[in-house]
Amino acid sequence: MTKSVFRRFLFFSVSIALVCVIVICGILVFPVSSYMGNLKRSTLEKNAQSIAEYVGNASGDSIHHLDSSEVRIMCSSLNAMASSTHTLIFITDTQGQVLHSTDGTLIRQNSYLTQSVMELVSQGSHYEHGTLQNFYNKQYHTYAIPFTANNQGEVVLGYCFVAQSSLWTSDYAPNVYKILMWTVLIAAAVVFLLSAVYAYNTTRPLKQMAEAAKRFAKGDFESRGHIKSNDEMGELAAAFNEMADFLASSEGMRRNFIANVSHELKTPMTNIAGYIDGILDGTVPPEEQKHYLSIISQEIKRLNRLVTSMISLSKIDSGEITVKKAPFVIQDTVFNVLLGFEQEIEKNNFSIEGLDTEQDIIAFGDKDLIHQVIYNLVENAVKFTNHGGYIRFGFSHKNNKVYLYVENSGEGILPEDLRLVFDKFYKADKSRSINKKSMGLGLYIVRSIIHLHSGNITVESEPGKYCRFIFWLPDAPKKQKELPENIKEKR
Repeated sequence: MTKSVFRRFLFFSVSIALVCVIVICGILVFPVSSYMGNLKRSTLEKNAQSIAEYVGNASGDSIHHLDSSEVRIMCSSLNAMASSTHTLIFITDTQGQVLHSTDGTLIRQNSYLTQSVMELVSQGSHYEHGTLQNFYNKQYHTYAIPFTANNQGEVVLGYCFVAQSSLWTSDYAPNVYKILMWTVLIAAAVVFLLSAVYAYNTTRPLKQMAEAAKRFAKGDFESRGHIKSNDEMGELAAAFNEMADFLASSEGMRRNFIANVSHELKTPMTNIAGYIDGILDGTVPPEEQKHYLSIISQEIKRLNRLVTSMISLSKIDSGEITVKKAPFVIQDTVFNVLLGFEQEIEKNNFSIEGLDTEQDIIAFGDKDLIHQVIYNLVENAVKFTNHGGYIRFGFSHKNNKVYLYVENSGEGILPEDLRLVFDKFYKADKSRSINKKSMGLGLYIVRSIIHLHSGNITVESEPGKYCRFIFWLPDAPKKQKELPENIKEKR
């Protein structure tokens, strides 16, 4: 994980967080503003009602007939109310003439409200946010309410106006917006720190994994990701380590395979060259030449098997093998394979069991490829069967599957090697040391061919007693279960 990725990750996280915070704050401004507006109107209404009640009580029967002392007391009270509530209060008569104003510089006494404003006010109460039809020189929140004589009669003596500048935010809005601003700044700082920590903790294990991968690529097959967690990073590290284990194991098997192949090629070629040179230069007497020619023939066959295995391996890995399925008698294939091992079977006094079946088992698959499967299994059995031991075959047909097992007596396979015997290049020499010429390809090829037929193969073994390989193939479709006529005639 490079620094640029870290920066991009951090920038992206912080940007998203800030956008979210700003959007949330922006959304909150509207309900807060609406709430504050409603609160302001309610406050103005309560203040107007209190003032109207006071002025109504103080006015008696007429607002115009108050003496100077009563006017001073009322004006003093109204000024105190205006100062304590940060409002502008003015009183008008029913014609709209201003009788008293708490701010004489803004609203002078004896000034008049427009007729249209008075029509609105005369309807009972009135609230608006504006200039009161240019009565003010700036925006105000205004609430007007009538007052009556002693607050008991129905005759309206005048109107009380309580107003507050639109810059009422000097009381409330600045605090609200300051709180929101500080909330955004603090949230941004917290988000930045948390994002930085999270980004660092996220990218650090990725960087460790990248470094481990680079070391692994340079040939350090012991390099692993040391991340212990239960999250995706832990899963990634576990997957990387599993891959590293597999690649290290594959690399070890590959090196062993190359060494084995080199040895397998070098030994017969050296023998062949030596025997031929001996025959050509006369070192080998004429009467012994036939013997050495037979040895040369065996070595050539050995080379041929090696090359055949390599070709099969290449075709399997590249997916070039084409499976041509047809029905065939699987016992016939086993008989044909055993003919190729007749001399070794007689030489080692092996007993062959399980071939005296009366019923033919019809398999459905590529006969040549299945021949190679059985050949490799029989060759494996011949290699590791003890002298005088047995090689046993079993055939069955059940659950729409054809089963065949090849079992041999001998040392068997250790339990820890059972799960590995089908791996490419694997050789369990420590448990099956009778013959070490195998390169670990036969059983891998066997399993691959069986899988190409949509079948499966398993192995069972008891060390010191036996080893048994069991494979099955899917049954043929109903219309293809019958043997071809040319095969029937031969049988």
